[in-house]
Amino acid sequence: MKGSIFAAIALGAADASAHYIFQQLQVGGTKYPLWQGVRQHTNYNSPVTDLSSADLRCNVGGGRGSGTQTVSVRAGDSVTFFSDVAVYHQGPTSLYMSKAPGSAADYDGSGQWFKIYDWGPTITGSGASWKLDSSYTANIPSCIPDGEYLLRIQSLGIHNPWPAGIPQFYISCAQIKVTGGGSANPSPAVSIPGAFKETDPGYTANIYNNLRSYTVPGPSVFTCGAGNTNPGNPPVTPPQTTLATTTRVPNPTTVPAPGGCSVARYGQCGGNGYTGCTTCASGSTCSRTNDWYSQCV
Repeated sequence: MKGSIFAAIALGAADASAHYIFQQLQVGGTKYPLWQGVRQHTNYNSPVTDLSSADLRCNVGGGRGSGTQTVSVRAGDSVTFFSDVAVYHQGPTSLYMSKAPGSAADYDGSGQWFKIYDWGPTITGSGASWKLDSSYTANIPSCIPDGEYLLRIQSLGIHNPWPAGIPQFYISCAQIKVTGGGSANPSPAVSIPGAFKETDPGYTANIYNNLRSYTVPGPSVFTCGAGNTNPGNPPVTPPQTTLATTTRVPNPTTVPAPGGCSVARYGQCGGNGYTGCTTCASGSTCSRTNDWYSQCV
């Protein structure tokens, strides 16, 4: 099993643009301030990479939310996660939920999780296009029981292909209280960690090698059906922008440095067709993953 890659909280200005953080929530037409309703983890904008770690649930330092407000959501309403900068690593984004046995603020996510939405790729003859955006909107299933839940967003960056590289999980959890729901028993349900394996096709996929099909890791998406109480209308998600991507990962991690430039930790520093900076910031070195991608680690 590949080990975890964790950065210190204060990585400095050079790392400020290295990745992205899901830090803001909107419920219906109400957009809450930063970290209100979203657990503020201690992992800054770094990924989680260890598939056996409990940090895969709500990120490093996100195991409890006693200082986080729990936001009311009516079953069937839309919810939106916002990130500080647009997601730019190619890969799927998913939304999961887990019902707390009591208070969401006291819940560590060790129970069962079900998936409510996937943003996978659109694959055509010219390649794959991913939704790379700064907001992700979906609807809370109208048939799930009332109660307090963790609502988890997960962006899986597969720009650093396994097994030579390590895919990266970017995660945040919101605390919500669902009202006006039904009595469905959402399935399939999974444990986290445990839901993702090194053998999953969506984990091992190589986006640089003629990608023609893709299966998002984890369980299938739960939807309300005829056998559920209060199934309501099918979810209606506001239009989302899907940006076409190429085999060269954007390089927003280059920052000025005395006498030249440097690339922040986890940023791209080389590869075929790459024209950006190749000098890594202090404390990291440029490591070649394949002919198309090298990364500061």
